[in-house]
Amino acid sequence: MTTTAMVRLAVCGALLAAAGCGKAGDDEFEGSTPTKDTVALELPSSTANAPATARAGGLSVRGGALLGDVAKDYLLTATVVGVVNGAAASILNLVRDITDFPPTTISGDTAVWGPATAALSANTYRLTVTRTAPHVFTYQLDGKGKNAPDTAFVTVLSGTHTRALDASGNVMKGFGSGDFTLDFDAAATLPQHDDGVGQIAFQYSRTSPTATTTIGVTFAGVQDHCDPTTCQTSGQIFDAVYAYTATPGDGGDLQYADMKDYLPASSAKETLELHSRWLQTGTGRTDMQLSGGDVGAAAQTSSECWDANFLSVYSGTTYDPTLDWGVESSCPFSTAAYASLAVQ
Repeated sequence: MTTTAMVRLAVCGALLAAAGCGKAGDDEFEGSTPTKDTVALELPSSTANAPATARAGGLSVRGGALLGDVAKDYLLTATVVGVVNGAAASILNLVRDITDFPPTTISGDTAVWGPATAALSANTYRLTVTRTAPHVFTYQLDGKGKNAPDTAFVTVLSGTHTRALDASGNVMKGFGSGDFTLDFDAAATLPQHDDGVGQIAFQYSRTSPTATTTIGVTFAGVQDHCDPTTCQTSGQIFDAVYAYTATPGDGGDLQYADMKDYLPASSAKETLELHSRWLQTGTGRTDMQLSGGDVGAAAQTSSECWDANFLSVYSGTTYDPTLDWGVESSCPFSTAAYASLAVQ
């Protein structure tokens, strides 16, 4: 799926110009919106020079590493993480860039940046942030055609955010809790837009450097933009869900599920479920299953484990013995645990 390049290119310069120059002198709205760091999914990093490409066509064509190679399921997990982080980063970087400058107007508990139109843009944008309680804010980014009346504004991004405070009562940048929705369908009604469709909804809690982070993401009616020459699911409209939990010093857990037509036998959709777990050392395990559709009653399953250097130490499948190696006792998590997410 695409990022919100059309928003970043068209709105940023215009709203900053409308706001004026320099940092805001009023801290009332400092930290009133999340940053990309607030909702970032973090995975132990690999130094391996290998592409993080998702498998195409479902588990039946799972690209196996070899024992001692970089674990393919680690790379797949990194790809899943990258999709979520990329979706959030573009729009939240834009909001950060806007709110780093003074609002165009402040009226009571509401600050507004814009409306403004970039010189070469057919779109006009407006960002509104409202304080609804101490340290609690709602916000929305609206757009319309530059020649359209104000009644034509549509909301591209909307959310709520509770900012986090340190022990001295100071706002901690990059921390907080809340939710937001990015609406590609609304953006598509503007004169200038990218090719994204559907909606992406985030729920998040990252309240301090030591607190457990939880992030849930729902993709509704989005489009798969994988390479059509290697990917069975390219162009499909689908739904997906993510659930991420991480505790500093104690590793993390990522679950993912979607429904697509992974197998070419018919147009029936299969459910793919991925569950990755890792320790702070970097060792980890991924368990996956493909069910329904052309798979039939018995799900296809696979598991892979990796060491602290992200090298594969174990692989086991229910469908291809050539992809099996190592011993399960080498895994940091001794038994399989499949994702438990519901996707429509």
